Amino acid sequence: MSRLLDRLWYGTPPAWMGILKIPLALAAGCYAAGQKIDRQLKLNRQKALPRPVVSIGNVTVGGTGKTPMTIQLAEWLLDWGFHPCVLSRGYGAESKAARQVDKDSWDWRQFGDEPLLIAKTLPGAWVYAGASRYEAGILALQEHPDIDVFLLDDGFQHRQLARDLDLVLVDGDRGFGNKHLLPLGPLREPLIALGRADRVGAIFRGSSGSEPPESFPQADFQATLQPLGFRLIGESSHKSPFRNFDTTTQENLLPGPVHLFSAIGSPQGFRDTVSGLGIEIEGETIFPDHHPFTEQDISRVLDKCRKRKVIPLTTAKDEIRLVKYKSLWTQGPVPIIMEVGLKFGDGEHNLTNALKKILQGGRRDP
Repeated sequence: MSRLLDRLWYGTPPAWMGILKIPLALAAGCYAAGQKIDRQLKLNRQKALPRPVVSIGNVTVGGTGKTPMTIQLAEWLLDWGFHPCVLSRGYGAESKAARQVDKDSWDWRQFGDEPLLIAKTLPGAWVYAGASRYEAGILALQEHPDIDVFLLDDGFQHRQLARDLDLVLVDGDRGFGNKHLLPLGPLREPLIALGRADRVGAIFRGSSGSEPPESFPQADFQATLQPLGFRLIGESSHKSPFRNFDTTTQENLLPGPVHLFSAIGSPQGFRDTVSGLGIEIEGETIFPDHHPFTEQDISRVLDKCRKRKVIPLTTAKDEIRLVKYKSLWTQGPVPIIMEVGLKFGDGEHNLTNALKKILQGGRRDP
C-alpha cells in the first residue's frame, strides 16, 4: 500500500489508480476541514515556556531529516555553551505523560524510538517526551533549572506550544510531490502554511564526500544527509555516544552485497544513500514507519540473508526497536547499522544566525 501511495504522490501512477482519486480527494477535503478546526483549537490553547523554543518540523509525511537536524542543533548549542532540552511527542510510546527519557534504556515502548535515539546520541542534553510538550517542558525545568533553550522535535503542527523560531524541512530531492493534502497527496498542511515558517531548509540525500546539490529555490538553507559510518548493532550501548565509531571501515563490515530492512519514514532515502556509496543492494524489506518489530519479522529477514549470503543493513532509528532480539543473530548474520548526519551547504550562516538571535532574549521568567 505504501508503495502505491508513493507512486500516486511522487511518481506517475498507473491508469487504474485513477479510480482512487475521487474518494481520496473527498477524504482530503474532510482532512482539510478537520485540520482547520484542530488548528484553531490548538491556537486557542497555546501556552509559552519561559525559555526560547525552536521548532523543527515539516509539511509532508515521511522523513525529511527532522531528527538529524534536531541533533545537529543540539550539538551546536552544546558547543556554544548552552544547556538544551529536546521535547518530543514520543510517538509509539505507551505512556502519554511527561517524562525524562532515560539514556541508558532500550525500552522504546516507554519513551518512543526517536526520543531514545536522540537521548543516546546527545549525552550532554536532556530529552523529555509527552503528549503535551508544554507539560514536558515545565517538568524539565523543574528537574533541571539550568535548561536555557528547548528544541521541539516535529513541532510545526504542534501549535499548542508557542515557539520563537519555526524551522520547516523539505525533501530537497522530491519536494512536495503532487502538492495535494493527505491522503490524495503527501501534504500534512497546505503549502500556504510555509508562510508561518521562519526558515525553510532543503534536505538532500548524498554519499560521503559529495557536495550539496544546486540551491533549492524555496530554501533559506540546505544540507545533505550523509553517512557518518557503520557499526555492529548494539555496539555503542551504555559505553559511548552513538556517534563514536571505531576504526572499522566500511569494507570490513560490508565486504559484499547487503539486504536493506527498515521501518522509517523514507525508505527510498535510505536506499538512495546506500546506493550512492557504491554498495551492492541485493534486496529490501520495508516495514511501516515506527513498526514494532516482532521475532518473526527479524527471523524472516535473517533467514533470507543467510540463504542469499548477504549482510543485513538497517538504520540507527530501527536499532532502537531491534536490540531486544539480539539473541536471534548470535548465529549470524549480525545486522549492521548505518548512521547519518548533516553536511550543510548554502545558508548555514542564515540558520545559525537566526538561532543565535532568538537566544539573545534568554529566559522569560515571570
